[in-house]
Amino acid sequence: MKNLILAVILYSFVSPVSGWAGAEPAVVYWDSAAGKILRARIPADADYWQLAPTFATQVTQSYCSVASAVTVLNAMPIKKPVDPAYAPYAYFTQSNFFTPEVIKIISPQTVLAMGMTREQMTDTLSRQGVSAISIAGDTLDEEGLRTLLKKALGDDGRFVLANYLRANLGQVGGGHWSVLAAYDAQSDSVLILDVAKYKYTPVWVGIGTLLQAIATIDTTSEKARGLVIVSK
Repeated sequence: MKNLILAVILYSFVSPVSGWAGAEPAVVYWDSAAGKILRARIPADADYWQLAPTFATQVTQSYCSVASAVTVLNAMPIKKPVDPAYAPYAYFTQSNFFTPEVIKIISPQTVLAMGMTREQMTDTLSRQGVSAISIAGDTLDEEGLRTLLKKALGDDGRFVLANYLRANLGQVGGGHWSVLAAYDAQSDSVLILDVAKYKYTPVWVGIGTLLQAIATIDTTSEKARGLVIVSK
């Protein structure tokens, strides 16, 4: 009987991200007990360390795409514009992101009303002097996604934006953009820096769960959501 009680107690303290339970972790939030274990082992070369200082909060509830874009752009060693609010200091903001070239693709009013599709994200980033490659979520399998993110989320000069359906993560809301920041091999999960910081803390999501979320169909474009890989 004592052994049974001890086993139950030990099981109750097994972290779903430790690998002991033998299953892919559920969504694990930054400030949870399991999240603390994961964040303590973020690799030294993870994109997280470059993104954390520039991690933006979306200024409206539909500006997730713009906040994700400027988070990455400010983390990159590229020429930055000067926003009058911060003059003379150069910094991408969710206002100066909308250059005349970007507005030819999509206006602030359209983003405010409808958000941004994967193709629009790729095109607008390309107008900011960086390379942006769009990957449809339904063209990947788990191994392909894992291989891509293990490399891209390290210190190789690339950053990853993810367009996913919140419902697949058990969250409230529809389609959403945020920034991927780190891969944890032991739990096979990825850290999402949610730009709706007023709503959700950063969250670790298993590769399989992330794949399902980015393979959903965006009702605006009628195409799969997915990833945008950004590099200099």
